[in-house]
Amino acid sequence: MRSILFITRHTPLPWEDGAGAYLHDLARYLAGQGFRVDVLWLAPHEHLQWQKVWRLPRAWASSLRLQLPGAIRLGRRFVFPAVVWQPFQARTKGHIRRALSAIGFNLPRRDAGALPRSAPSEKRGWMAPPSAAELNVVQKFVAQLRPDVVIASYAWMCPVFDLPALGGVLRACLTHDVMWKRAALSVTENAGTTGPEITRLDEEAWLRRASLIIAISESDAGEMRLLAPAARVMVAPKALDPCRPFPDSRNERILFVGSANAFNAEGLEWFLREVWPRIRREAPGATLDVCGTIDRAVALRPEGVVFHGTVSRLDSYYEQAALAIVPLLRATGLNIKLVEAAAFGRAIVATPNTLIGAPFLRDAVVAAESADDFASAVQRFLIDPAARTAAAARTLAAVQARLAPATCYGPLASLLSEPNEPNVPAVRRAGVA
Repeated sequence: MRSILFITRHTPLPWEDGAGAYLHDLARYLAGQGFRVDVLWLAPHEHLQWQKVWRLPRAWASSLRLQLPGAIRLGRRFVFPAVVWQPFQARTKGHIRRALSAIGFNLPRRDAGALPRSAPSEKRGWMAPPSAAELNVVQKFVAQLRPDVVIASYAWMCPVFDLPALGGVLRACLTHDVMWKRAALSVTENAGTTGPEITRLDEEAWLRRASLIIAISESDAGEMRLLAPAARVMVAPKALDPCRPFPDSRNERILFVGSANAFNAEGLEWFLREVWPRIRREAPGATLDVCGTIDRAVALRPEGVVFHGTVSRLDSYYEQAALAIVPLLRATGLNIKLVEAAAFGRAIVATPNTLIGAPFLRDAVVAAESADDFASAVQRFLIDPAARTAAAARTLAAVQARLAPATCYGPLASLLSEPNEPNVPAVRRAGVA
């Protein structure tokens, strides 16, 4: 049985955001094709570690083995010994300190309240390459698991491919997006910025360490071939199984789903400020359900809008919604919330730039750029059940034709099942223009 090790700093939990859902979905498909699949999460959330014992929710595929540095796994439970030990250690030191103080000895105090981190690193940005501590953790797990394939999640994790332990392992990068473009977009409207967090040269240097690059869309793949011409580039969009068609909801409920990233926050705030008042003037009974961690990033709370936070299942929200919205002002790559709404078979109103990575949805989704056009498109769907039903049928048909799991992930699984070819030497990579 061939084995695959995913390495990620970003959350791999599928219920938290689109990137986590994409990694988890691909890993689960590969496990279903007979691979042994491990996912090494280098930076598990501190609130999980502080639970001392964290139970992995059922939404995590049982066919995948999640590896958390510093934790002991017992079935679906993870025990964090350092967190269990720390309070006892602190109390013991306190007793010793007080006893010594009583006889005239005063020991210097140290901060005992910080959470012990399994892979400590200096404060750096999300897009930073692996720290020395993270590289040490990867080296340990590679030696222990002995994978045939290592897949780094995001370009900045590719420096792990320089580790001696990897030897003849196939080195692949799951890119998610063209990150230098996303970083550039993130600073275009921020006054006083010192520049993007990463540049094109950064991403190029990281990707040229990989022998295989996995792009989420055809448009991304073209850019990846320019960044790393010596690597093989494959397209593997986020796969989705279309839901059974929901009956028309016959109500005025609108749905937005998103995580707490800057683009989502900007887009939702624009919608709430500029579009929502226009909708409510024409349809005072309209309501908006907002699901996901986006509630942490948006302070606006207009009348008729309900923030639900993270929900375990989205099915009921889509079933009750008349339509879904994707109002992002800036976007790159394949927008997962867009294709997810399509797979749930709901009419969709979106801004044009969300369709860049999903051109196959252009005939199914209503694109609207201005606030007036966006509000008008939403209002048309609210008052016209036939239009909603027709749009839902088009989105489901597009998903069935383009995003079936075997279509999206099958070619990659076939490639990974073959014996490893020699990785492109670093000297050769460095010499490619």
